[in-house]
Amino acid sequence: MPVYSIVKRSHPPPAPRFIDMSWRRHVSEVYGLFADVSGMRLHTILVTVLALLLSTGIVPMAQAQNGASATGCGEIAMRLPGDLVKVGRGLAMAPRNAIRPRNLRWELPVAAASGILISSVDLSASRRIQSLPFQNDAIRGSNIGIGIELGAAGLMYAIGCTGHRSSYAANAGWTALEAMGAANGITLLLKSATNRQYAYKPGSRGEFWEGGKSFPSGHAATSFAFASVIAHRYPNKRWLKWSAYGLATGVSLVRLAGKRHFPSDTLVGATVGYITGTYLAKHTDE
Repeated sequence: MPVYSIVKRSHPPPAPRFIDMSWRRHVSEVYGLFADVSGMRLHTILVTVLALLLSTGIVPMAQAQNGASATGCGEIAMRLPGDLVKVGRGLAMAPRNAIRPRNLRWELPVAAASGILISSVDLSASRRIQSLPFQNDAIRGSNIGIGIELGAAGLMYAIGCTGHRSSYAANAGWTALEAMGAANGITLLLKSATNRQYAYKPGSRGEFWEGGKSFPSGHAATSFAFASVIAHRYPNKRWLKWSAYGLATGVSLVRLAGKRHFPSDTLVGATVGYITGTYLAKHTDE
């Protein structure tokens, strides 16, 4: 009896095998929760842009309506309704403009590249990224980049119109904010229409109309809308122009590293942002 007790105590029963499966399931649930929360940030960014536009515009517009001088901030802010109409007019004319020869020169290469990415590159590129900490760092970096762009545009507007020193800078900052908001709105419409699976979802193959909001990338659209406005408003400042485009490219690429989008999502999103920023930069008063 004592011998049996000693042997029994010296050989404890092995741990059940289901513990390993439970650990994996726990990690999967945490990852899925993080992914869902991160996906909601895109809508938060859009709300932030609209809030900036409204908060900076309501007071000057009210002052102008009460008889105050509609100069500086007020004059720029009062453009908002008209600029929204211009965006709507541009969207309405998009189908007709799309078939013009000068537009087809760049539309066809972008469409061809997108098709190649969707058919041959997206899935394999996404599956190469497996490190969860790396993905989390990439997501954090993309959100920081968006914050820098929003802050820069808002600061240009605030300093330019409040200090009455550079109405051109205020105009450029305001236009950049408008372009970022408009680009995000357009991508939300496209996301709802395409319903593409997210790259981070288990078993995702990037299928369209399968429940998801991956196509196109809102971060890429927002970033390139900002960069496009800055580049068109300051064409002679090369360091500023290429810094803006460099930041937009970085934000777009780290969305791939974070497995929040496929390469084709980023390409189309960047194109939407560039077009939106260029359109507003050319069709708004300076």
